Amino acid sequence: MNIVRLDTIPWEDRMNVDNWPSKAGTYYNNDETELCIRLIDYPLGSIEPRHVHDGCHATTVLKNRAIVDGLTLGPLDVVIGPSNEPHGPLDYPEGCYLLSAFVGSFFHSEVENLSGEKQYRLIQHDAIPWGPGPDGSQVKTLVDHGVDRLQVEAMRFPAGARHTPSFLAALVVDGRVEINGEELGEWDFVYADEGDARSELSFAGDATLLAMTMREAG
Repeated sequence: MNIVRLDTIPWEDRMNVDNWPSKAGTYYNNDETELCIRLIDYPLGSIEPRHVHDGCHATTVLKNRAIVDGLTLGPLDVVIGPSNEPHGPLDYPEGCYLLSAFVGSFFHSEVENLSGEKQYRLIQHDAIPWGPGPDGSQVKTLVDHGVDRLQVEAMRFPAGARHTPSFLAALVVDGRVEINGEELGEWDFVYADEGDARSELSFAGDATLLAMTMREAG
């Protein structure tokens, strides 16, 4: 599996892209599936304007909070933004770190009004129960439709667990994970594209992963 450490990801100032005061650091980008996974950093007091984009996304709050439609989202809560449907604004009063999993173009255009439809969704993870997962883990599915073929799951592993993953990619949300003799910490990232060898993950202590998979077409 491929390891991407938080302190090595390339950052881009989004003022140069869509004139918004934020930074984006890329963990993963696949031209074939058009899946791009990035860490987004909004500074203190930021407001993300109402906007549209050609692609669709599942964006998970990692740190602090996002306020949208009067609802406060915290860590592991998700904003699903469909293609070409206005959504927002999103308020980040303390600043916010988010993990954006985008399928298709992520270039944004600001708009003033919402559309007549509301396909975008706000997912609060506390409303979703944990269920039994592989190798002693607990799993909750955060996203299983609405973002092309993307599925997003939170996976919670106990100390001593060992797991050979089937997911495409995962972010270490908390805890520590060992893979191929290397220890990964908070917000480090692993992925395995089609044909890549998969390695066993081991957990010396409790840890939570945010796992992403592109389901089979059809």
